[in-house]
Amino acid sequence: MKWRFSALGPLFLALCVFALPLHAQTSDTTTPVIHPRYDITQEMTFTGTVSSVVKASARETKNESGSHVIVQTTSGKVEADLGKYAMRGEGALTVTPGQVIQLTGVMKTVRGQQVLITRLVQANGKVFKVRNEHGFTYHPAARKNQTKSETKGGQL
Repeated sequence: MKWRFSALGPLFLALCVFALPLHAQTSDTTTPVIHPRYDITQEMTFTGTVSSVVKASARETKNESGSHVIVQTTSGKVEADLGKYAMRGEGALTVTPGQVIQLTGVMKTVRGQQVLITRLVQANGKVFKVRNEHGFTYHPAARKNQTKSETKGGQL
């Protein structure tokens, strides 16, 4: 008789949990979900001359990890964050000091300093995609697949 009551205890507990009212989430939210670091509606485009290139940040520097370029524009110097993978792997971006490039991205304050979170870089006659529209960096493997589809005549 005892075994029947010990088996009914967990069953009774499970029924109590399922008997609780469940509330569905309403779909009255119409604002799109935006990555907190990148808002495509606030994008800016800068054209200037590269004054320095940092391929990987040292621990002593204030920069976040990843590649950075300092570009001299007509409005002053702009530090551009290119992410971890822009200058790595096959088909990586190559820029040198003195080269004229065009950067598209969103200005953000990182550790008290204005930094351009770069999405697109136009250099050497090509447009290089650093991040997607949500601000997430492209991995070298994804970049390799993008270049193959562009050389075959476009996208499907």
